[in-house]
Amino acid sequence: MITFNEIIQDAENFQSFVTELAPAFRDPKFPQYTEDTYSETRDWKAVVATIGRIPMASMIDPYSGKPLIGTEKPLDINGEMPTFGNKVTFSSKEFNRIESIERGIEKNVANSAQLIRYLNQYFERLVVGPLITQDKLFFEALSNGTSTILAEDNLSKLSMSLDWNLDKSNVSITWDTKASATGLDDLKALFKRMKDTYGVILEKFIMNSNTLALLQAQASTKAAITSYFSEGGTTTKFMGTPSKDAINKVLVNGMLLPPIELEDYMVSTYNSDGITIKKTEPAFLDGRVSGVVGDVYAQYIWTPADEQRRQDADAIYQDINHVLISKRQNRGKVTFESELNSIIVPNLMDSIGILVTDATS
Repeated sequence: MITFNEIIQDAENFQSFVTELAPAFRDPKFPQYTEDTYSETRDWKAVVATIGRIPMASMIDPYSGKPLIGTEKPLDINGEMPTFGNKVTFSSKEFNRIESIERGIEKNVANSAQLIRYLNQYFERLVVGPLITQDKLFFEALSNGTSTILAEDNLSKLSMSLDWNLDKSNVSITWDTKASATGLDDLKALFKRMKDTYGVILEKFIMNSNTLALLQAQASTKAAITSYFSEGGTTTKFMGTPSKDAINKVLVNGMLLPPIELEDYMVSTYNSDGITIKKTEPAFLDGRVSGVVGDVYAQYIWTPADEQRRQDADAIYQDINHVLISKRQNRGKVTFESELNSIIVPNLMDSIGILVTDATS
């Protein structure tokens, strides 16, 4: 039996090991809605090529390092795609645990699945952690038109804030006002706004279940549902709390509007150990509705890590989904690091309309 310590000492064995682990890792969701796009460099030229401009919040004074707003010298502005990653260090504690499982396997009192589960919790965070961050940024962009990371939620303690300037409008009465909110009319107004302003015919309204629940609870929605629909020779009456299907029948058949599609994907933020979870929250923000066309809304722009171009002689590497995993050993400890240079850019900006339902301005 080849041991874990022997695996990580050999480049080919290490690469095969990480590759075999990868299929068990959690899949991020953003690839379903984005186009994979290679960039030769990390600078913002790739973003400019995609959306025709650099996001205002990304404009950085090369001398002070501070964002510049309304600058008259855009050619002097520098900016790079952010770097995401994680780090795990194996000391004697982790190696003792691994070796005890390996001895158990040799004595037939343990099995390889136990060892894989133990190692997975580390390597999955290395590979998937940066990709889940992309999930967070993508769904925030789709639902709010921004991409932000708080310093306290980032292992590097650095913050990031981009405003993609997507079309965004507010309701006149917030959707949690059950008695007087007019959610269905708000959706109609969003549809008309996108059609009249951009010539865009929306195909669906995306929201999460929390926002849908507010729409379901509104008196105006219940009033619209409490009527009869004729379908295939039968008559149906909806009563009580309207279902999503019932609301969609009113939207599509009665108001000639697109249907509602739910997005309840959750994203997690991890503690400093890169393993335990700090918080889990909806990826698609509460209080937001996005009117969209089609199923691809952004480009996932990435560029190779510096070490992929110029590898260190004392390190071993493997690439999984554009995330570079490196292994280094120093004074008996082994450190595994991941690096991903990327950003998700909503390139179809004029085809996304956002409705803010929890604020009137």
